[in-house]
Amino acid sequence: MRPTHIRLVAVAGVLAVAIGVTTAFVVARDDPAQPAAAPTPTTIAAIEPADTNDRTDPAPTPTTRPPVRDEQAAKATAVAFLRELGMRDPVAATYRRTGTATAEVGLHPKAGEGGRLFEKVTTVVQLHRYTNGWVPTGAKAVGTIEVAQPLPFARVLSPLTVSGLSVAYEGTVHVTVTEERRGADRVLGKGFVNGGGTELAPFLGAIDFARPVPGADAGWVVFSGDTAAGTGIIEATAVRVRFVTSDHRPQILGVSTNPPASGSARLVTLTGSGTLGVTVKAFGADEVRVLLVPSGTDARSHAKLLGVDTTAGADGESWSISWRYPDQSFHGHLLVQVNGQGGTAEHDGIAVLHT
Repeated sequence: MRPTHIRLVAVAGVLAVAIGVTTAFVVARDDPAQPAAAPTPTTIAAIEPADTNDRTDPAPTPTTRPPVRDEQAAKATAVAFLRELGMRDPVAATYRRTGTATAEVGLHPKAGEGGRLFEKVTTVVQLHRYTNGWVPTGAKAVGTIEVAQPLPFARVLSPLTVSGLSVAYEGTVHVTVTEERRGADRVLGKGFVNGGGTELAPFLGAIDFARPVPGADAGWVVFSGDTAAGTGIIEATAVRVRFVTSDHRPQILGVSTNPPASGSARLVTLTGSGTLGVTVKAFGADEVRVLLVPSGTDARSHAKLLGVDTTAGADGESWSISWRYPDQSFHGHLLVQVNGQGGTAEHDGIAVLHT
């Protein structure tokens, strides 16, 4: 579905902090045919926690809105989004601001198999507020579907590799690729992967999908568990993607940091609070994203976006972001995501340690 703005008229109404950093990003915008973008270079304020794949954007021109109406409008947008994904009677149970123009809404179906009422949040929807209202930018199934591939905003083509961790009835997770348009989204392809049946376990698969219509740029990859009850989805993880529209793939020529990485492990050591700069040389790109992946197994799905650059330097190949890091211990590695009309390239060879 094309991002839908929901506003209140008069009185009518319509995650986890893995490493203690704030993220900044855009995963949808009013015109999905255009790549979503954030001003460049992007600098992230570091104390306010956010659980996003995850990411909060530098806010558009601030607008003053009554907090209660803001919350009601955000909840209404999240409810409409999950209803379109296939959740029956979604209930908006929680609301949390994650930035000046971003928020998260926790939802669950009103009832499940046998009319059993739900009490716990099953899906968290991330939202960004623009001038005309709230826009969904992603969704995460709580504790059941963690997606490592594709990354949000990645340029994808068929067959699409998907991976992550999941737990669902008989281990089955349904995957749907959609093309965004006004009204109901066009389904381009469907498939399924198998993860855990009783606990989180890895899944890996490839989903074939049809070619988007000419001019279509954005879509969603939606992961949902199998309930075997025909009661609609219980939870869903939705990843915002864009489609490959060129044969010329972007290439990463080099990545450097300030302070610089040292040793054969290319380790950046940080202390206190300060600024980490990342410079990327790449061509065939129209944006560069830098994420911090925490240490550990299968941690890619918990990556935090540090910044986005959408305008290359004078040479057309230099990109940079600055991240204001907090005085908090963390250990992980940088994941550089270079997106262009021909696809997505990645670099993950620099470790980061804050002591």
